[in-house]
Amino acid sequence: MRHPQRIRFACAAVMLIAGCGGSHAATPATPTVSASGGPTLTGKVVSITGFHGHPVVLIFWGSWCGPCRDEQPQLNGLYAKWSPRGVDFLGVDLRDDHRKALAFQWSLQVPYQSIADSNMTVALNYRIPSAPALVFLDTHGRIADVVLGALGVISVAQCNAEISSLLGVPSASA
Repeated sequence: MRHPQRIRFACAAVMLIAGCGGSHAATPATPTVSASGGPTLTGKVVSITGFHGHPVVLIFWGSWCGPCRDEQPQLNGLYAKWSPRGVDFLGVDLRDDHRKALAFQWSLQVPYQSIADSNMTVALNYRIPSAPALVFLDTHGRIADVVLGALGVISVAQCNAEISSLLGVPSASA
């Protein structure tokens, strides 16, 4: 029964060595992603709850996602139409390389901010398994609709109708 003692000794040795070098300066805490928001790709911290009072469209995407690339021009159009009317848009970049995500945003001229959700915390909170996906939030932050597959499943006209209903505007007059 010496084997369990060796494991305990090895663990104690690793902990002792890891504790050495305490002279390093403490690094400032970086903001982490939580279910309510986190740092954008450019470093600004955004809270989804900060959008309360406005309808919100959460756009789950990744630079590795072909359909995300294909639908981005239509999402840019939705943003151009609805953001002046008080609808907030926030991208949620899933499991992505930071440089590739920034390149995606730049090359496709994404007009809204995106949270870097590398650990899928926001996605899991909204039960999003992968990109692309859309989540429509009402003015109180409640989920009005979830669309897995995004514009591969829902048309731009249906998105307009969804957003119109969040604003309380008949979709024919939108």
